[in-house]
Amino acid sequence: MKRIFTILLLVCSFVSFSQNKYQVERLSSRIRLSGEIVRMQGEQDLGFLGHGYEVFGLIPKAPKWYFGVNAYSALTGIRSGLFVFGITGGIQKPIIKDWLYYDAGLFLGGGGGSGAPDGGGLMVRPHFDLEAFVSKNISLRAGVSLVDFPSGAINSFNFNVGATINTNTYLANNINTIEKGNTATFFNTIEISALSMNLFNYKKGPLKTDFTVDKNAPNISLIGAMIKSGHYNNFYGILKLGGAFIGEVDGFMMLLSGVGYELPITNWLSIDAKGLVGGAGGGNVQFGGGFATQIEAGVGFRFSDYLFNISYGNTYAPNGNFESNHLDVSLGKRFKLYKNPEIHSIELVESDNLKKEEFSFSTYNRAYFSGNKKDKSGRVYDDVFNSIGFELEKKINNHISIVGATVWAYQGNYGAYAEGWLGLQYYYPLGASWSATAKGLVGAGGGGSINLGSGLIYQYTLGVEKQINKRWSFIMNAGQVRAVNGNFTPILLDAGIKLNISQLVKN
Repeated sequence: MKRIFTILLLVCSFVSFSQNKYQVERLSSRIRLSGEIVRMQGEQDLGFLGHGYEVFGLIPKAPKWYFGVNAYSALTGIRSGLFVFGITGGIQKPIIKDWLYYDAGLFLGGGGGSGAPDGGGLMVRPHFDLEAFVSKNISLRAGVSLVDFPSGAINSFNFNVGATINTNTYLANNINTIEKGNTATFFNTIEISALSMNLFNYKKGPLKTDFTVDKNAPNISLIGAMIKSGHYNNFYGILKLGGAFIGEVDGFMMLLSGVGYELPITNWLSIDAKGLVGGAGGGNVQFGGGFATQIEAGVGFRFSDYLFNISYGNTYAPNGNFESNHLDVSLGKRFKLYKNPEIHSIELVESDNLKKEEFSFSTYNRAYFSGNKKDKSGRVYDDVFNSIGFELEKKINNHISIVGATVWAYQGNYGAYAEGWLGLQYYYPLGASWSATAKGLVGAGGGGSINLGSGLIYQYTLGVEKQINKRWSFIMNAGQVRAVNGNFTPILLDAGIKLNISQLVKN
């Protein structure tokens, strides 16, 4: 864990800019939530929760089309730990202007878990919904959807309901002039942290055994990320994602979201409380249908915009046989992202207190080429199987960036397999639009009977990046993943696209 924290500390070394003139493009975006019941054959139906983030207008000539990332997790049934991550594209158009819209879209992703009949892990989910705006920022949805694992045995037409929180995304570009401007006053606070989540002192569970409490079970430790956003009157929204790397439960994951309240005590000290719900399971942990809750309280320390937080609380599976205490330790950074709902599509912004931070988001296909070794079930690993990957990157300077990523299997015999990563990437320019890259990451993985020992893994890659235009790039990487204690050591090949999402932040 010291290695993870050391890597994250490098994000603190940001470059300051002069008073630049910026071109800011405002794009409509939204947080979308959905719920549906997926029919299963010969077992309890699944309660399926979906949430994601989508942006309109990434293709300038198609402002009604949206693209984003979404996740789905089981909350009820017998398949706790069934998670799917993927990408969504669709179109939204008005039926009754400014009030009622129709929304048609398609999700493609990879995942699985808990022995569900997910085949290779590919999930396809088309939907057609009606969406009614109850206010400028909130809308309610209802419609029909299909949840289909084409290579598995899950195929269900469903009625779904949901809601969206409508917001804006502000993409920034430099203009080559230096001027003294006004002071920017509109900001949205977001905090991004590396997270260590530790479960212990079990009141129920933790493992699937014939005993109510297994007092000899090891503590479970997860590594992941935590995002806080929207701080308003000391309240904020929160998202936590973690995967196990200690406890011999590789494949166990938690994906939770909720609300927190932070009370400042001094300029550098605060206390807070959080309540979260979501999905959890896998790794032979007794989580019932997968519905998970957490309540916790903690103390936070702030040094400039750098954050350290310790929280203690209770983790509970209402539909399962799991309850424990947990201790969270996080280390991260606070950003104040520029926003201004009053600007239109594209405007110039001049300010003394802004600088541009270069973020990017990538999605790619990962192919694993395995040697003649056997998985936990005694089968020889597939010669090749494919996963879908997602990567968020923050440039520290022109050559080094910090990277967080997740990868989910969708083809082959390992539909439940997933990974989470954190590390660094190095760039070496080869010309005006080409760069060579080198990357090193550490993380946690598991599922699908792949032998990762306790779940701790690392990877190294070499690659190239070709800039297509100011917004899009093509990426390709080759390298290797290695399990610290397991026998999974495949060669990897990544190919995908990168989206520039540079933001203006408070200087």
